[in-house]
Amino acid sequence: MSLQVEKLCWGHPVPGGGRRELFRNFDFSSANGEFTVVIGSNGSGKSTFLNLLAGTLRSDSGSIRLDDQPLQRLADHRRARRIGRVMQNPLEGTCPGLTIAENLRLAEGRRRSVIGWYGLRGIHPNRSDRRRYRELLELLGLPLADRIDTLVGQLSGGQRQTISLVMATLGNPQLLLLDEHTAALDPKAEAMVMALTDRLVHQLGTTTLMVTHSLSQALRYGDRLMMLHEGQLLGDWNAQQRQHLTPDALREMYGAARVRQTD
Repeated sequence: MSLQVEKLCWGHPVPGGGRRELFRNFDFSSANGEFTVVIGSNGSGKSTFLNLLAGTLRSDSGSIRLDDQPLQRLADHRRARRIGRVMQNPLEGTCPGLTIAENLRLAEGRRRSVIGWYGLRGIHPNRSDRRRYRELLELLGLPLADRIDTLVGQLSGGQRQTISLVMATLGNPQLLLLDEHTAALDPKAEAMVMALTDRLVHQLGTTTLMVTHSLSQALRYGDRLMMLHEGQLLGDWNAQQRQHLTPDALREMYGAARVRQTD
């Protein structure tokens, strides 16, 4: 699904009075299936932008459309059917007291928005579900296929984040939002989660936005790289244009933007 953001405005009060207008008539569009990586310094608006897309924050004005259908007007449960999301903290995307299979079952139910799936009702997978989940994990090359009855709370952070990612993509969401989803992981786990991310995004063809602080990730993954600063688009490169960028060049752009801001 294509994503269209037009004249997006959002701000927040600041200590001592006044208001900071972070996004001012911000425009953005993403083609169907495009994988966009979003970078920027702290406070640039990266996570805020994802929160606005997800509906966690409400825009002051402007429109957010997914395949020409406005997202802001949808009820939360209807928006959840269309958007998958993985957060930075591996503890946020899963239920530690449930097994892998039960977590996957819960994610499927929420995507379908069937009455009775919320809370702990209807989460117990039958034999057919368990076999299907095991086959899915095997297909994705995850070493958790034989552990679907293991409590998620017993998994490592990297393993837990892979389950969060699988849960977020069950049912083929139309939009996938990844908010620094490898930042809390060690290098080995980060590589594992990013490899799975790249595979899932391209296999499913899901329109995806990934926020990251890792310049190596920014220069390696995605179809497009976007740099934000103070709610404004500082740079926008396709995969071919990105090949000519380096981490030092991106850092220089950060620095130049800060200097202009203080002038």
